[in-house]
Amino acid sequence: MGHVYLEISSLTAGSVQAPVETALCLCVYDYLGRPSQVNLKVVTVKLPSPQLSVDINGINVSECTTVPPPASYCSLPVFQTDDSLSCVAGLSAVLRQIVRCSEKSNHHLLGFREACLVSCAETSVWTKFCEIELIASCKKIMINEYSNVEEGMLPLEMARLESHMSLPIRVHNVGKLKDRSHKYAEGPHFLLTDLVLALPVHIILNTIGCHNCSLIPLILAWYLEVAEKQNYMQCLSLLQWEQFERWKSQTCANWTLPTVVKQSLYKRDPTRYKPRDKIYTQQVEIEDSMNRLENIDMIDYTEGSSWEEEWAEDLPVPEVPSKRLIRKRHQLANLTAAAINITSEGDTLVDFCSGSGHLGIILAHCLPKCIVILLDNKEKSLDRARQRLKSLKLYNVYVIQANLDYFIGTFQVGVSLHACGVASDLVIHKCLQNKANFVVCPCCYGGIQENHIISYPQSQEYMNAGLSQRGYIVLGHCADQAGSDQGEKGMRAVDSDRCLLARNKGYHVTLSKLIPHTCTTRNNIIIGVKPKQQLIVT
Repeated sequence: MGHVYLEISSLTAGSVQAPVETALCLCVYDYLGRPSQVNLKVVTVKLPSPQLSVDINGINVSECTTVPPPASYCSLPVFQTDDSLSCVAGLSAVLRQIVRCSEKSNHHLLGFREACLVSCAETSVWTKFCEIELIASCKKIMINEYSNVEEGMLPLEMARLESHMSLPIRVHNVGKLKDRSHKYAEGPHFLLTDLVLALPVHIILNTIGCHNCSLIPLILAWYLEVAEKQNYMQCLSLLQWEQFERWKSQTCANWTLPTVVKQSLYKRDPTRYKPRDKIYTQQVEIEDSMNRLENIDMIDYTEGSSWEEEWAEDLPVPEVPSKRLIRKRHQLANLTAAAINITSEGDTLVDFCSGSGHLGIILAHCLPKCIVILLDNKEKSLDRARQRLKSLKLYNVYVIQANLDYFIGTFQVGVSLHACGVASDLVIHKCLQNKANFVVCPCCYGGIQENHIISYPQSQEYMNAGLSQRGYIVLGHCADQAGSDQGEKGMRAVDSDRCLLARNKGYHVTLSKLIPHTCTTRNNIIIGVKPKQQLIVT
């Protein structure tokens, strides 16, 4: 049982004005038979217009003025468990939890091994399309930002979905199904994905009036199947939008469909770094990047501090092979010592990319008067963390399943152990935004790549040196030469850029090595302390 917190702009007798994401949650909740194990709570906030009006007659919705933690640390919608210690953020993840809390007869919507939309939008092109891109296209039409409709051009996302429907279906070792067509979004079976996609498609079709468009026959056939034969239309009819069919009087005689690459939406993002498409780094490129930085004072390594406390008997042994256990303990001890030294009583600490929570659990044990948040987007890893917390009876820990960008809470200390590639930079940026101290042990330098949040290089010093983004990525590839002198130089170069970024924002920053250095080849540790921070010794 749990509580789902949804944002609305207004609540009147029998209806709410709400964004598309909230409307989708309400429609799915209604379709599942309004499960009693889920309590819907709406929070009135100021939202950009326009909003959908949703009929909530018969749907038990309660209004709340404040969202309790840990749900308050995330952008809505959020599903929070009854124990008030765990929550899930992100549209697809929240809908999965609602399905799980409904009758068992609905669980087929989660698909094979309950893996439907299990991957987060950061790593799955399919999830990103379902919960972000198609909905964003729908919103553009709602707020009149999609001017191409007047010219008869259908939205790009509709073209991508039509192309997806024309490709072979995805099956799991079932030979007799491999030649079937897309009856539903993911193949022959009706899943949660269909409910998610049907609502924005419903809004688009009814807003621009293209129900009979011959260019999207597969979408129209699928939409009819979901809406009529799966009885989803009765839930979609809860939506009231004054602009439905506003384009019917202006419908173009000849619609056009944007040209898209015929590529499955299941496949990884084509811009993602893939082994077969590697841009191999040449030695001359490494030397060129290093030469550009020769006049920059790289951050010098300082002596690190190791945790001298005996490993407490009540702390769980990290779930790693025995040959790695000692090294893992050394890694955790180093970061624990650094984090304790920059933490004050009553602080909130966030273990970013926490995995099973090895680091965060130790911090919670050592700092009982502080709050520790385990943040990760992997459901199974956090399930293991919850089991550890239950056995240890630690109650100063919140567990949050969410992408890093859904986390909006205030905190004083951020930590991460081996967050891969760009994730380490995202952690540092999140800490800088919150003016929080941080302890970061980076990993996967070769995985650094351009993204919509961070551009490289990050520091003004590196940019002034004329280092290009390609040159910076070369340094990351160089840093992945683990154990070599050149690899060490690459690690120092990349981490110096991170240190300079924080230093330019007034932070006191140190770069050191884990003790002993041999506990991992990714043994750099960056410690950032915000200005005028007073350290304590616990």
